[in-house]
Amino acid sequence: MKRLLPLFVGVLLVAAPVLAQDKPAAKPAAKSTSGAANKTMTTMGTVSAVAPDSLTVKAKSGEMTFAVDTKTMITGHGASHKSAAMKGENKATQITDFVKVGDEVSVKYHDMGATKHAASVTVRGGTSATAKPKK
Repeated sequence: MKRLLPLFVGVLLVAAPVLAQDKPAAKPAAKSTSGAANKTMTTMGTVSAVAPDSLTVKAKSGEMTFAVDTKTMITGHGASHKSAAMKGENKATQITDFVKVGDEVSVKYHDMGATKHAASVTVRGGTSATAKPKK
């Protein structure tokens, strides 16, 4: 009996954290009635216009305009350093700080019916101010 009591206490100490964990909550159903809104699509092309809230890309299939917001992730050569510098100066970043007309970009987006929302924009090359000229 003296040996069973420490064994029983040891099992309880090991099992207690496992039993105390919360069960994950069920994920709420998406409000969208269309499954297409959740599908991420990609296009590549040349930037023909850029504004703080939109980006227009000339792709093989024609011009496509994307809505841009604070959730849009922008990557490219020098973008992380420029973003960190602007954050240090307490300045808000906008897509116009990183993407310029004539840049070659790849855009991952969600088709939201009437609008296309850009989830991420990757600057591949072009006339971007973030790209350093070779010497």
